[in-house]
Amino acid sequence: MNTVPSPYPVYHPDIPRRAGKINNIEKFDARFFGVHFKEAHSMDPMARMLLEHTYEAIIDAGVHPGKLRGTNTGVFIGSCYSDTEITWVYSDSPVNGLGLLGCSRSMMANRISLWFGFKGPSYAVDSACSSSLFALDHAYKAIRTGQCDAAIVGGCHLCLHPFVTQQYFLLGTLSPDGRCKVFDAEGNGYCRSEAVSTIYLQKSKDAKRIYAQVVHVKTNCDGYKEEGITYPSIKMQRILLEQCYEECKVSPSDLAFLEAHGTGTKVGDPVEVSAVEKVFCPGRNTPLRIGSVKSNLGHSEPDSGLCSIAKVCRSQRFSY
Repeated sequence: MNTVPSPYPVYHPDIPRRAGKINNIEKFDARFFGVHFKEAHSMDPMARMLLEHTYEAIIDAGVHPGKLRGTNTGVFIGSCYSDTEITWVYSDSPVNGLGLLGCSRSMMANRISLWFGFKGPSYAVDSACSSSLFALDHAYKAIRTGQCDAAIVGGCHLCLHPFVTQQYFLLGTLSPDGRCKVFDAEGNGYCRSEAVSTIYLQKSKDAKRIYAQVVHVKTNCDGYKEEGITYPSIKMQRILLEQCYEECKVSPSDLAFLEAHGTGTKVGDPVEVSAVEKVFCPGRNTPLRIGSVKSNLGHSEPDSGLCSIAKVCRSQRFSY
């Protein structure tokens, strides 16, 4: 977490002084990935890091990336904003025409498919803070239905433009002191954070190294809410959880730990805890532990789902 006076080059009373930042986002081995230096110069840093993280995820799975060329591997990326658009797309004096390719969200997936030679579905998903988990949902179902044999699932988020953060603050979602006080009575909003994550999703029979298994996925939409579009629905959260555990034939009372969304907002946390209590607590003989990675690294918005998965995988790995 960045603790310097300001993560941005401007000072404004409506922009919190703290944010979770990634170091060295300007570095990229363009030659290794076969990208011309002019194109690399106008690429969104998220696109560059997604290429790097995809390579690392495949290597970490014990697979040689070259052997995946020509395979039916899909790429599903969760992403919302490209803060570099204002520089490379909406500029009155563009250096070249490559900014359109460098900042397009679809290209964040398509570049991965291009360089690795994947022939499966390749696209970006934007569903706000659930984007990377919706990408996982699409990847899981694509493998189950035979659309692809394996998949790269990614999420990316960089906080580069200060006035985007200002918009969030004016909406009332951000903590003035830049801290996510998750499930805390003093919770007053969240801290925006940067993150880039990828996972290599395979059929278990093909995997050489397994960190976790996807048992089931389920999504829904709140639909109309009298409170407004930015408010969560306890009813729909409860329905989603009940349907998910019923479909995968797992009793909610058997769950030992729940990694929650939990951002530290006065609107979201009480609703989520209430839904969790109604679904998981009846009939329990042991306490249900819940947590949220945002208390450690802030809210990485479209990539927050994969950050939560990474936390659980690492916790499980180091618990033995």
